[in-house]
Amino acid sequence: MADIFAAVDLSTVATFASATGVLVIGIAMAFKGIDLAKRGVKKA
Repeated sequence: MADIFAAVDLSTVATFASATGVLVIGIAMAFKGIDLAKRGVKKA
């Protein structure tokens, strides 16, 4: 069992997970920015 855990490199998994999280948050913030811009144009 220890050999299996030693064979798996968790640093690449952690890097992938954090990069995916940053991408998802970036996309969500971009959509929120577009929504705020639309609201600002409507009020102007």
